[in-house]
Amino acid sequence: MIRKIRFYLETIFVLLIGWVSSRLSPSKRMKFGKFLGRMLKFFLKKREKIAFDNLSFAFPEKDVEWINDKVQKTFENMGIVFAEFLALGRLDENTIKDYVRFENVELIRQKFIEGKGVILLSGHYGNWEFLAYSVYVYLNLPVLIVVKPLSNYVLDKVINKYRTRLGNKVVSMYESALKVVRTLRNGGIIALLADQSATEDRDIYVEFFGRQAATFDSPAYFALKYDVPIIVGFARRENYWYKVRLIELDHSDLKFDKSGIFELTRRYIKLLENVIREQPELWLWTHRRWKHSKN
Repeated sequence: MIRKIRFYLETIFVLLIGWVSSRLSPSKRMKFGKFLGRMLKFFLKKREKIAFDNLSFAFPEKDVEWINDKVQKTFENMGIVFAEFLALGRLDENTIKDYVRFENVELIRQKFIEGKGVILLSGHYGNWEFLAYSVYVYLNLPVLIVVKPLSNYVLDKVINKYRTRLGNKVVSMYESALKVVRTLRNGGIIALLADQSATEDRDIYVEFFGRQAATFDSPAYFALKYDVPIIVGFARRENYWYKVRLIELDHSDLKFDKSGIFELTRRYIKLLENVIREQPELWLWTHRRWKHSKN
């Protein structure tokens, strides 16, 4: 009972933040998000240390001042994503288009028309929530979004209601295999993030910032098994809006076997690392990405 009350109180607090955020201009919403991020940093000392350690390992050539600056901006980015996402309930489609600006969004439609299905792959970079949401806004094509459920099931329902507000659908990553296969076989679109730490004994190990890390191989598995194109995109912040350039991750030279799955996963991780290096503060360094590592 106490746990349930806590969940409801947390959800009410989050909704209050969303109410405030939804009434701000984009520039003021970004400032509000930075404030929230600083508050998160103040209260989440364990996550702050994880971010510091991760950045120190990934950029050993940088000094402490640079690392601390990126830790600060990492939390600010978290706060901005939080504030922007919680305002979704009051943002119309034109506002979303102003927030997320694609260079080549028609690449998704081109691949969709081929009828093989499409895998949209990204990472916890920039505003990843806006990225999947905006695909429907631009193309009017529904997307099945694979998500990791929150422990607070009350808040989880609210968050998923935002994600599916226009026509997208969500499925838990723990129950997604069958729905993903059905969607792809029917020529549909799925979206997922594959940049966090994977299962120690079921997934594969790929080098990421110089260290072998457990990495989800399901995107590569589905792409090669069902001959589905993978399109990778990241929402890179430009002031208060996001610029997205989509890239097809070619796998025409790979077979559906262990080596093929490994190589396609490696290509994604390498692309992700290159993007992160350009603007490290836009990635979620507070996650224990190397908790399962071979070196």
